[in-house]
Amino acid sequence: MTKAPSGMYRASISIGHGKQRLIGSSYATAKQAAKAYDKEAIKLRKPFSKLNFPKKAPVGYTPIQKILASNNTVGYRGGSKDKNGKFKAAITSGGKVTYLGTYDTAKEAAIAYDRAVLKANKSTTLLNFPDMVHNLDVEPKRTKYKRSSTGYKGVSKVKISGKYTAKFEMHGKRNNIGTFDTAIKAALAYDQAAIKAGKKKSTLNFPDGLPIKQESDIDDGEGFWV
Repeated sequence: MTKAPSGMYRASISIGHGKQRLIGSSYATAKQAAKAYDKEAIKLRKPFSKLNFPKKAPVGYTPIQKILASNNTVGYRGGSKDKNGKFKAAITSGGKVTYLGTYDTAKEAAIAYDRAVLKANKSTTLLNFPDMVHNLDVEPKRTKYKRSSTGYKGVSKVKISGKYTAKFEMHGKRNNIGTFDTAIKAALAYDQAAIKAGKKKSTLNFPDGLPIKQESDIDDGEGFWV
């Protein structure tokens, strides 16, 4: 919306590819021009954030969802596939990328992204599932993570030495925590890294603490602690 030399107001709207279209001729007030813009924007199903008076949009008004980027191979916004076949979800806000977690399916990652969009009050045109209802106060149940052949999350056995390594994934990168004599020690090291990273209790190998029998198994006088 611009003010002409005559003191009248003009309204124009973007129609894509950097092109602008003039709406009407001119208007006596800025409010009249703004209303004319909104009327045209609603016809084009622009997002609420692009309206001057979003609360006056028609009941049931649904903006056109933004199309996926041409290099998107997952099929959902906010998700990407890692080298392990899992799906990572992340959201960008204010130029900062926030990692949301790793999921077994692309749909789970897409839902996590949608929840983050709603929590951040971003445009609903960014949603993968605009008609899905979310309870933002309750986290959805996730598919249980498949543990490795050692029986512990993030722990693998080294064939040559027979020792156990612990690795922790953070922001899509796998960090080597260390090598340990037993699988339990490696699992505990993984849990400590997860706790420091702010991961939820449900993601730990020992969310309820180490059983007494297993505590005695690691008490070797070397000062190893939980």
